[in-house]
Amino acid sequence: MSLDSLLWSAIGHNNDDLKFVFVGGKGGVGKTTSSSAIATLLAQHCNKRILLVSTDPAHSLSDAFRCEFNNEPTSPGVENLHVMEVDPAETMERELKKWAELAKDIAIDNASDGGDEEGNDMVNKIKQFQEWLSGIPGIDEATALSSAIEHIESNKYDLIVFDTAPTGHTLKLLGMPEILEAGIEKLQGWQSTLWSYWDVVKGLGSATSKKRMHAKEDVAEMLENYKKGIQKVALMLQDQRRTRFVVVCIAEYLSVSETQRLLRELKKNQVRASHIIVNQLVVDSALNKEELTELEGLAEVGSLMLNQDLLSKTVHACRLTTARKGIQEKYLGQLKSFPEAQDLDGICEVPLLAEEVTGNDALRRFAEYMTQNPPSEAESAVKSASSGPRRLYDDQLEKNTNPDVEGAGASSSWSPTKGDTVKITGLAKAAQYNGLEGVIASTIDSETNRCGVRIEYNGKIKTLALQMKNMELLHNAKKAKSSDADKAKPPVAEPPMTKAMAVLNDPEIKALVESNPKFKDAVEDCIGNPMNFMKYLSDPEMSPLISKAMAKLKF
Repeated sequence: MSLDSLLWSAIGHNNDDLKFVFVGGKGGVGKTTSSSAIATLLAQHCNKRILLVSTDPAHSLSDAFRCEFNNEPTSPGVENLHVMEVDPAETMERELKKWAELAKDIAIDNASDGGDEEGNDMVNKIKQFQEWLSGIPGIDEATALSSAIEHIESNKYDLIVFDTAPTGHTLKLLGMPEILEAGIEKLQGWQSTLWSYWDVVKGLGSATSKKRMHAKEDVAEMLENYKKGIQKVALMLQDQRRTRFVVVCIAEYLSVSETQRLLRELKKNQVRASHIIVNQLVVDSALNKEELTELEGLAEVGSLMLNQDLLSKTVHACRLTTARKGIQEKYLGQLKSFPEAQDLDGICEVPLLAEEVTGNDALRRFAEYMTQNPPSEAESAVKSASSGPRRLYDDQLEKNTNPDVEGAGASSSWSPTKGDTVKITGLAKAAQYNGLEGVIASTIDSETNRCGVRIEYNGKIKTLALQMKNMELLHNAKKAKSSDADKAKPPVAEPPMTKAMAVLNDPEIKALVESNPKFKDAVEDCIGNPMNFMKYLSDPEMSPLISKAMAKLKF
């Protein structure tokens, strides 16, 4: 098997629009060499502008190409290819610096106006957000990926290959966007409610209040932009048309076991794994057991006219490679039998090479082992017409935030819910169903990554088990139901402090406050000055009260 299907997807075969290729796996199995070879193949055979990005803190791309790289795209001397080594921590530091500068501006404005407690609280609030943001697992790499999307949106590159950090980092990254988005939404709710209170109490006419309003707008805009960036990372990871994940391993127990776990997590998180690359194989070149036994017999009776020292070394080398062959055949067989490997486009087997794979020429030779029938120059010559800069996923984010908009488009932007109406698309061997509309009958099965779709075909009702890539959302039942309910109820504007006081009067919350003197003191402090609420967010002793109150308070 080869990576040919990846190359064909890059030139738009089967209506694919490949933009992102992630290369990941256990450390020390040849991830960087493989990602460098993949990028070289794409640049050589697909007539695309390729950007190879390392998000691994321990960068190795410079070593692979024998060329120095940094956080600016640089050509390694391969046509159509640029390489950059992004430091996720540095990218995160730049992001945090934006918030620090905003806090500094607010502090200066506040001091020039004589200072007030609210201005100080705003500064503290931003600083607390910085601390919270920097402590989220996977946030640095997600921020780096968010910035990488901009390279595609700017139309400078057609496709990005990511040389990722080892598996553990990747698994943290998969769950991070949802955690971060929820946290930002809570923060947006808190800042909106608490600042609304101050607008009412302090009045909107003063010069300080007008500056405070500008600060609020700046914070709100930065939060929204950051949230959108992270949402785009989540959509990118789950994009069935634009994104592929290539897992790299070697045929040994530890690596194969970790590969299976990674494939499970990718499927669970609806990330499309397309290939496995198995490196350093000797299964085709080593002697089998029968051949080794014959060689040992010939050596034992002196039938080989060789120097005895050389003969001894030859037999030892053959024993070693035959033993490795047996181990690799065992675990390669297990790998191919995994249920998680059955839906892949292929398992690419790469032999152990006698040469060190570094430098452009060696990478090209290594890449040749990964392909059998790549697109020809003529087939890849037709490039999609450049339409200038374009925004990725903005339409999906707009539809996600507007329940009145139907047709959510790509399956990656939505989680199937019973009752959703979908259009079937992209079936190759059951093409008769393409274009038909159906209704979701059962949600995604975590084992098969498929959901049931009920259709009418030739006068009969059938239920198909379809993957996300074969469904296009036409009508979201959940959003429609929510929208109808909202329309049925007249909007009621409730002052923020009214909602907060209602929660404090809740019998369960009152009992919790009365049972703990610290809770009681904190509540009285926040009633006197609602902005003081922020200083209690990072206090673990306050967590039970805050969690319970936030569950009851709907911002």
